[in-house]
Amino acid sequence: MSKNYLLAIATLMGAIIGVGLFAIPYVTVKSGVLPLIFYMVVLAILQYYLHLLYAEIILSTRGSHRLPGYFEKYNGRAGKLITLIITVLSDYGAMLAYIIVGGLFLEQLLAPILGGGLIIYASVLFFLEAFIVLFGIRLIAGTEFIMTALLVLIIGLIGWRGLAVIQLDNYTLINWQNIFLPYGPIFFAVSGLAAIPEVCKLLEREKEKIKSAIAWATHLAAFLMLIFVLVIVGLTGANTTPDTLVGLSLVFGDGVIKIALVFGLLAIITSMICVAQASREVFWWDFKLNKNLAWALACFVPFIIYLAGLRDITKVVSLTGALAGGILGVALIYLVFKVKKKGQLKPVVKNKINKIIGLGLSLLFVLGLIYEMWSVFK
Repeated sequence: MSKNYLLAIATLMGAIIGVGLFAIPYVTVKSGVLPLIFYMVVLAILQYYLHLLYAEIILSTRGSHRLPGYFEKYNGRAGKLITLIITVLSDYGAMLAYIIVGGLFLEQLLAPILGGGLIIYASVLFFLEAFIVLFGIRLIAGTEFIMTALLVLIIGLIGWRGLAVIQLDNYTLINWQNIFLPYGPIFFAVSGLAAIPEVCKLLEREKEKIKSAIAWATHLAAFLMLIFVLVIVGLTGANTTPDTLVGLSLVFGDGVIKIALVFGLLAIITSMICVAQASREVFWWDFKLNKNLAWALACFVPFIIYLAGLRDITKVVSLTGALAGGILGVALIYLVFKVKKKGQLKPVVKNKINKIIGLGLSLLFVLGLIYEMWSVFK
C-alpha cells in the first residue's frame, strides 16, 4: 500500500466529510432513522458512481482540466461557459458555507479565551485556508491526510463517550410527513467530486488503484458520517440544533464540546481546501489564467460575499446542494456519453451506462433539484 494511495483516500474523505455533515442530525430528528439509513446508503452508492464517471472522463482525456475544460473538448465553447457558471456557483456556495460555519466554530472555541468577534475568526480561518491552497496539491494532500486521521479519531471519541448516555427514546423510526427532507443535505454531504482530479493526479503512476481508492474513501466517509449522526441523535434527540454542536453542549461538558468544535473545524478545513483548489484549477487549467490570479478569484470572491452579509447557512447549503447534486450530476452523465465515443485515451476506469440508466439518474437529479428549490423558496 503506497503513500500516494493513502493520500488519495485521505484527500477524498476530507473533501466528503464537511459542513454538510452538521445538517444531517437535525433533519434526521425531523424525518426518522430509517430515512437516514436509506438515503445514506443509496446516495453514497450513487455518489460513488458519479465519482467513477468523473474519473473515467479525466482518464480518457489528455491534459489537466476541470469540468468546464472537459465540456469544451467534447461539446464546444458554449458547453464550457455554461458549465463554468454552474461549477463556480457551486464551489462558491460550498466555500461560503464553510466560511460561515467554520467562523462560528472557531469563535465558540477561542472567543472565551481570546475575545473578539465572529468576523475576526471567520477571517482567520479563511486566510489559513487560502495560504494552504496557494502552495498546491502536495501540501493539500499532506494536510488532508493528517486532518482526516484526526477526524476518524474524534468521531470515535464522541461515539465512545456518548454510548453511556444515548437514549433510545430519542430515535424515531420514520416520519412520513418529512420523508424527503434528508435527500438534499445527505446528497450534499456525501459528494466529493471536487477531489476526484486530485485523486487521479496522486495515483497517476498507479492508475489501477484509482477505483479502489474512490471506493474506500466514499464508503468509509459515508459510514463514519452515519455513525456520527446516529450517536448525535441518540444523545440530543429533540434538542438537536441545525448546527448540531449547540445541542450537543446540553449533554456533554465543556471539554467534550471543545473536542467536538475541533472536529467541526477539521471537517470544514479539509473540505474547503479541496473545493478552493478545485475552483482555482477551473480558472487556471481551463481558462488559462495566471495561477495566482486564479487563486485570488477562487478564494476571495466567496469571502467578499461573506463580508457583504450573506450568512444564512440553511439557504446557502440547500441551494448549493441543489445546484451541485442536480445540475452537475446531469452534466456528468451527458459528458460521459460523449467521452465514450470521442475519448482520447483508453481509461483504466470504465463504467457501464446506457440511455435508460442515464435518463433515470438524470430524472432523479432533476426531481431532487426541483424539490430542494421548492423547499428553500417555500
